[in-house]
Amino acid sequence: MLRELAKAVAWSPSLSAAVENEYVQPVGQSQTVNGITATVEYVIVDMKQLNIYYTLDSRQYPQLEASGDVLLPGEPGGWSGGSSSFGTPNGELRSFRLDFIERDIPETLDFQLKAYAGNSGEELAVPVPAGEDDPFVPVSDDPEYLAEFTFPLELDPTFTAKGEAIPVNAVFTLDGHTVSITEAEVYPTHMRLNLRTDPGNDAWLTGLEFYMEDETGRRFRPTTNGILSSGMTGGSDDSTVWLDSPYFESSRHLTLHITGAEWLDKSAPRVRLDLRRGTAENLPEDIRFLKAEELSGGWIVSFAAGIKGEHTMFGLFQHTFWDETGQEHDITQESSTYGYEDPSTGERVDDGSVFTAEFPLAGYHGDTAYLEPLFNSASAFETPVAVSIK
Repeated sequence: MLRELAKAVAWSPSLSAAVENEYVQPVGQSQTVNGITATVEYVIVDMKQLNIYYTLDSRQYPQLEASGDVLLPGEPGGWSGGSSSFGTPNGELRSFRLDFIERDIPETLDFQLKAYAGNSGEELAVPVPAGEDDPFVPVSDDPEYLAEFTFPLELDPTFTAKGEAIPVNAVFTLDGHTVSITEAEVYPTHMRLNLRTDPGNDAWLTGLEFYMEDETGRRFRPTTNGILSSGMTGGSDDSTVWLDSPYFESSRHLTLHITGAEWLDKSAPRVRLDLRRGTAENLPEDIRFLKAEELSGGWIVSFAAGIKGEHTMFGLFQHTFWDETGQEHDITQESSTYGYEDPSTGERVDDGSVFTAEFPLAGYHGDTAYLEPLFNSASAFETPVAVSIK
């Protein structure tokens, strides 16, 4: 089964290194409810992150899915997490990950699973709008659960105590803005850099392109398939970025190389959409308003943006819009696709450089809407900015 675990973590250099170094806690707890068997096989855990690996199996249901949650001792909260194992075949390892932000991982917790039937065909089940001309009818987030499980987990303190905080306190300049790295945190599962921007800056740092390099030239990059940053949404001078960990490499020196940055001007006006005319004001660089279409459930708006490096598609706006009176509304759905539809010809264009972001303004039929961009300027540094971490 360790071979299967190595396969399950192949996407992550940090977790792969943990498995190679036998930094794994076997669990082996199994429960059967309503003909469905759930088994927690392993955990990979340190002071700030918990990765749970489990299987689901059943003779009755050819494809099972599950939603997961945890119950912690003491005050709730202080963590974020979820699963990226949708569509995993029965009997194969699935994962559930928790990142602890404001607290350390406790030595005991309850892991909860709710299993439901998935689609056993070649294509995975995806939410389908209720009506062809009305994509605003919400799809239920609560499927019919077939079985529920609770696994009490005792985490070995040998693992939960692993981690090191490195004071950095390096101050430097990006695009004329003052930025500092206050601390680096190195854990077996990942690495974090805690950043602070000067409150006197006229823009918030909302994105960073970077890699870490040690004295041998080995590089550690932003976390794949996981958290890239926290707090980088505008309105905050403190943020954290995640990257692959040098924990098992015994690196003596680490240097951060920053290759690009994204900013949100503190005084920038919101993006104004004239929905009926299909025009926009104050759009960020490299974002184009494609169209607005009014249906019975509200407006659907589409934007085209340039693909950037390895991150491909990314978020463009906060999940909120404002109407003509200033009232705030939530944006609860969004979809992204490669390429775009040319507004003048209606033809689909996909040359690998552009993607389309589309989302509904549900229940809204006004003429004007306002959006808050995640950034309105971006820079790429021909010569990376180098910052010594240790």
